[in-house]
Amino acid sequence: SLPTMPPKSKAAAKRQASQALRKKGNVKNAAVSAKKLRELEQVRKVKEPFLDMFVEALTKGDPDPSELAWHLSWRCSNPRRYDAPAACSLMLFSEALPGHVNLCDVLEAIDYHQAIRKHIGDERWEERRVRADELLQKLQGAKVSPRSFSLLHRAVSVACAKKDGPSEELKALSSATSKAVCDKDPEGACPICLAGWRADDSVLVLSCNHVLHVDCFWKMITAAGSDALRGRCRVCRAPVHWGPVARSNLRCILASALAAALVRQQQAGGGLSQSDVAEYCSRVSEEIGESFHDIWTEVPYQLLKVRQKALPNSEMANLQRLFSTPFLR
Repeated sequence: SLPTMPPKSKAAAKRQASQALRKKGNVKNAAVSAKKLRELEQVRKVKEPFLDMFVEALTKGDPDPSELAWHLSWRCSNPRRYDAPAACSLMLFSEALPGHVNLCDVLEAIDYHQAIRKHIGDERWEERRVRADELLQKLQGAKVSPRSFSLLHRAVSVACAKKDGPSEELKALSSATSKAVCDKDPEGACPICLAGWRADDSVLVLSCNHVLHVDCFWKMITAAGSDALRGRCRVCRAPVHWGPVARSNLRCILASALAAALVRQQQAGGGLSQSDVAEYCSRVSEEIGESFHDIWTEVPYQLLKVRQKALPNSEMANLQRLFSTPFLR
C-alpha cells in the first residue's frame, strides 16, 4: 500500500489558506484596476470633443458663447447622461469666454450642477467633470487674457466638490492668471498696495481689466470712507461686473475672510455687535453685487468650518448668536 501523507499542522493550513486568499484578492484587485482604467479612458474620450470646442470658443471666439451653451445644455438637462458632468462643468466655465455670455445659460448651468451632483454623488462628479489641468494643457501656447484666467479660477473653484483648501488645480490656475498678468504688464503694480506683480501672486482681474491682489481686495472692502466707490474700480471708477458663478465664489471667499476676522477679534478679547457685522456684510454685498441676505447667511456657515481649536465652544457659540436672528436693514 502507498504511504500516507502526514497530516498538516494548523500553522501550515493557515499559511496555505492565507496564500489562497491573497491570490484571490490580487486577481480581484487586478480586475478592479482594469475596470477603472477602462472607465477613465471612456471619461477621457467623452471630455475630449467638449474641451476642444471650449478652447476654440475661448481663444478664437468660435463658436460664440450662446452657440456653445446650446451644444452643452441639452446634455446637462439629463443627469443620467454619462457626459453630463463634462458638459455642465464647461457651462459653468463659460463665464470666462470673451463676448456676451447669456445670464440665463449660466444660471441654468448652476441648477444643472446641483442636480447632477445630487444624482451621481461628489466622487463621480469629480471623476467626470472637466478639470483645470486638462484645460490648461489644451491652452498651452494659446493667447488667453488675464481676465479669462481669473474667471476660470473662480468657476473651477465653484465646480470643485472638495473644499478642503486650495487644490493643486486651483493653484495651477492662480499661477496661470499671475503669469498672464506679468506677461501683459511686467512693470505693473497693485493699485492698492503698490507692490509689483510676481509670479506667485494671487490676483483678481476686474471687468475693466485692472488687477489687484485678492488680499488687497478684502482690505479695500473693509476700509472705511470709500462708500461712494463700492462696486467700482478704484482706478478708473468703472462699475465692476461679476457673473453668477464668480459672485458665488467671491461670496464664499469674502464670507470666509469675515468669519476669520471675527474669530481673531474674539481671540483678542474684543467683540463686534450685530450692527458692526451687518455693516461689513453690507460692504461685501455692495462690492460684488450679491444680496445682503446671501452674505449674511454665508458667514455663519463659514464660521462652522473654522477648526474647533480656534476658539472654545462657548466663544464660538457667542459668535454664532450674532446670526441667530435676521438683521433687518
